[in-house]
Amino acid sequence: MFMRLAKFVLAAAVGAVAISAHGQTFPLKPVRMIIPFAPGGSSEANARSIQDKLSAIWKQPVIIEMRPGANTIIGTEGVAKSVPDGHTLLLTSTAYTVNPSMYAKLPYDPLTDLLPITIVSMSPLAMVATNSLTAKSAADVIAMEKAKPGSVSFGVSDSSSQLALHLFNMLAGINLQVIPYKGAGPMMIDLVGGHVPLGFAAVSTVQGQVRAGRVRLLGVGSPKPSPIFPDAPAIAQSGLPGFEAIPWFGLFAPKGTPKDLIDKIYRDMVTVLHDPDVSKRLAALGAEPGGQSPEEFDARVRSEIEIWSKVAKSAGIKPE
Repeated sequence: MFMRLAKFVLAAAVGAVAISAHGQTFPLKPVRMIIPFAPGGSSEANARSIQDKLSAIWKQPVIIEMRPGANTIIGTEGVAKSVPDGHTLLLTSTAYTVNPSMYAKLPYDPLTDLLPITIVSMSPLAMVATNSLTAKSAADVIAMEKAKPGSVSFGVSDSSSQLALHLFNMLAGINLQVIPYKGAGPMMIDLVGGHVPLGFAAVSTVQGQVRAGRVRLLGVGSPKPSPIFPDAPAIAQSGLPGFEAIPWFGLFAPKGTPKDLIDKIYRDMVTVLHDPDVSKRLAALGAEPGGQSPEEFDARVRSEIEIWSKVAKSAGIKPE
């Protein structure tokens, strides 16, 4: 009896030491950061902003691997099915919480198969207008559509901005006509050329054209003005109370990754995001640093999946 008890205590102690050591020695090899988007976009820019600082802390290379396809689903599935040892991480966007509303069957469960670690950066959606449009605010857009229903078309750069527009329509009681684009680039080209009057895209995406005076910024999707464009009002404060649309980029790990390891990666990410150089690089992208705890990020993911599901149903969107 005593020998069995002694063996049990010893095994428990060894296990505790192993967990502690695991947290202290991570990583044991290069860390792969999977990005489920094509190269050259905001997702890669976010990853590059934190790559070197993380490598310095971990004393191992952080390898960025672009794995695009199926609106982020391919790369996300790959991470969900990877070994849960912290050496394969996912850096993805708000598409993670939008896809459950757009696809009837995903090859992973977004609520259980990946563990939120922290938000890397946030950049509110911006409502932008071609320079020839007379509307100066979100309130003007609502009034214009109500005066002549169905007359105003609106470009959206991806599924996230499409659902944000449906939320705008739902809250305002209007029906702006959706024009979907395969990315913010083509949409901005049409806005600059006056081929579409309005559009939704992240502040980080539109800031170059706005600063150059080629399009006008009517409002942002955050509850208060963005520090990137402090003169642009929040849409919620200028015509549509309750509207909020803030795309983010966030870090996830596969289900089964030990809690102490999740916490270590989170603490290291907070250190990196507080670095002035990283903050400066993110600001240049039109984004603000994140740093929310795993619990806060998890709550946000669950809340957004529920909200976007309701918006999609209200808009009559049937999952593919």
